[in-house]
Amino acid sequence: MNIPRLSIKNREFTYVVFIFLTIIGIHSFLTIPQREDPAIDVPGSFIKVIYPGASPADMEALVVTPIEEALNELDDIELMESTVKNGFASIDIEFDFGVDAEDKFDEVQTQINQVESDLPDGIVNLSVAQKSTSDIIIMQMALVSNNASYAAL
Repeated sequence: MNIPRLSIKNREFTYVVFIFLTIIGIHSFLTIPQREDPAIDVPGSFIKVIYPGASPADMEALVVTPIEEALNELDDIELMESTVKNGFASIDIEFDFGVDAEDKFDEVQTQINQVESDLPDGIVNLSVAQKSTSDIIIMQMALVSNNASYAAL
């Protein structure tokens, strides 16, 4: 079967197929989803802890160390970084690329739930968030005052 000869003999059919494929291509191009930052599953999590009134040393000893010890039991850890400030701690954990991000997030959540009872009672917020490239902070604001109360702010 000779495709060029068949196309020349049946040129009306060839025109119809060409026009049909062109219309389908233009429609696909115009309706394809487009994003500036495409979503990629990143195997990692953020853990944020708020413990008002705690010094950085207390946050390190009472909160961060138990959480890090629990997270160190997980496999495929590539990087774990902790940041400690007055009354606040954040732990960033990343896993080897290629592992299932959902499974690793579930494992992190399980480890945090197990260690949560060992943490101090004064913790106001303990949150675990999964990393995502689609979550972009555009603007972040904070109100701070030495004189005004929390209600006034």
